[in-house]
Amino acid sequence: MELDNTIIYLIGIPAVGKYTVAKEIGRMTGARVVDNQLINTPVFSVLGYDGTDAFPFPRGAWAQIEKIHRAVLAVIRDFCPPDASFVFTNTLDAREPLDKLWFRRIERLARQREAGFFPVWLTCEAEVIRRRKDTLDRRARLKDIDLTNISRWSEEVEVLRVPHPNALTVDTSYREPWQTAQLILEHVRGADQVGRPAAPGTAKDGA
Repeated sequence: MELDNTIIYLIGIPAVGKYTVAKEIGRMTGARVVDNQLINTPVFSVLGYDGTDAFPFPRGAWAQIEKIHRAVLAVIRDFCPPDASFVFTNTLDAREPLDKLWFRRIERLARQREAGFFPVWLTCEAEVIRRRKDTLDRRARLKDIDLTNISRWSEEVEVLRVPHPNALTVDTSYREPWQTAQLILEHVRGADQVGRPAAPGTAKDGA
């Protein structure tokens, strides 16, 4: 399936499969993946971030990551072809004002490009996240590998939820990344067939 001027926004806690699903969507459609680590890595790498909550991450460093985020969105808005499609990924905490701002920026970017906008929330069982989290690939990409914070992320952190007519929720616990990607693309295709926006939806196991 080819995507034409579409923005898919994958949101969820660490290790639910945002990046792997984004890559599958990119492979299936040619969409360009804008993973959150693409934005974070320049700052994470020079700080020596080790992927754990114990790392003394300077709060002020997020202001610099914020500048990178704005710059990447500006390039997409001003210089990328009008038919290009993108898959963004983020962990968004409802308690963080900056996270709400990031969501609104992606939503605004879609409006500016007159693109279809599809926010997708990915969920996953805590035990499955435990098996996925501390891997060599995640270490190499400077992602969160801390196994001690899984219960906090799963039980205490409220993931930012923003009502949207194209919203979709998918449980990735027992799906392969390509299966999750396929569900998302079916949702996008359904919206295209009836004329955007699509009705909100939830994909659960067995659906």
